[in-house]
Amino acid sequence: MMKTRAFRYLWIGQALANGGDVLFIVAVIAAVFNITESALMMSIIPVVITFSRFISSVIAPLILDRFHLKNLLFYSQCFKTALLVVLSLLLFLKTGNLLAVFLLVCCVAFLDGWALPARNAFVPSIVRREDLMGANGFLSTVDQAVQFSAWAFGGILVAFAGVEWTLVLTSFLFLASSLMMFSLPLNSAGIPMKQEKELSFAAKMAEGWGDIWRSSRLRNIFFIYAIESAATVVWIAAILYIYVDQQLGRGEEWWGFINGAFFIGLIAAGVLLLKTHRFFSGDIYRWLPVALLFTSMATLFFGLTSIALLSLIFSVVFGFFDGMKVILLQTAVQHSVSPQRLGKVFAAQGAVTTLIFGLFSLGAGFFTEQFGIESVFIVSAILLLLAVIPAVRLKGKLTGS
Repeated sequence: MMKTRAFRYLWIGQALANGGDVLFIVAVIAAVFNITESALMMSIIPVVITFSRFISSVIAPLILDRFHLKNLLFYSQCFKTALLVVLSLLLFLKTGNLLAVFLLVCCVAFLDGWALPARNAFVPSIVRREDLMGANGFLSTVDQAVQFSAWAFGGILVAFAGVEWTLVLTSFLFLASSLMMFSLPLNSAGIPMKQEKELSFAAKMAEGWGDIWRSSRLRNIFFIYAIESAATVVWIAAILYIYVDQQLGRGEEWWGFINGAFFIGLIAAGVLLLKTHRFFSGDIYRWLPVALLFTSMATLFFGLTSIALLSLIFSVVFGFFDGMKVILLQTAVQHSVSPQRLGKVFAAQGAVTTLIFGLFSLGAGFFTEQFGIESVFIVSAILLLLAVIPAVRLKGKLTGS
């Protein structure tokens, strides 16, 4: 599975792209601060990225109808490379202003909005069905390892080399990723479906949603996606900073420790499912409620403890079962939809999770100020527990059939 040339091109290309994405965000945050020296302007960056990815996910079906999945991945990285070159030149020439920076950030995030559904939809076309979970586990492990190391490396790189040279390195990473995407095969599964009659723009954008609505299995899966997107906002930096300060009474470095523990759990889950994917593949819907139940318990215990060491342990546990849940859900979707329609379903999933996560992220800070840090984690744990209900229904429908 992992030894095929196509899969090797895909995971190496995505690793380069993910590393570049993190370095890009670190550099942009530093660039905005250098221009404005305003924390408020820096906080707008995640909002811009979230909004752009949401819009991109909504219109992604129109793009998926026109291009092969391999070409979408290639064009996305090529355009991102060009945008990074432009931004680097603007900053080198000292002509970059805040509007230009935010516009380029918006464009890069927009391209990511349809690149991720294309990647997830492309995997089943180059991997055997029985190896899908192992492939997803491997990709998840690589993604998390790259992101974890890139965040640490990015801060050091910006401090020593500056924003401009960090963006230059990012451009080279995107260029190398583009070459990997170009080397992917043009297989039949990635070719857009031909419609018997031409559909309107609205009908094309609704195709993925229609597939979800007609399938009880997909409806339950997307209920889980929606609920867990709302629940996991407690793990954003703004909430964790308050948690570390008020609940643990520790310094800011403990935010980094907790984040690191979370990534360790994610990577461990990816490695486990990679090594034992044949065991888990036949029981996706049996293990999904277990993963959700443990994420709920870990969130509750994490939010209530004031012992720093225990917070690290619960963070690892949450990361492990959250990583397992993500891989199980992704594999379940890939098993439930034809390859030609998979990209549109993943685009709908991206729109749902991005919108809900963005809205609840805005409300989480207000809720924390009004009711306290423990309350927000209790609500998150309850939401994750509610997500067990559609997961159990999935298991019941499978058993009944």
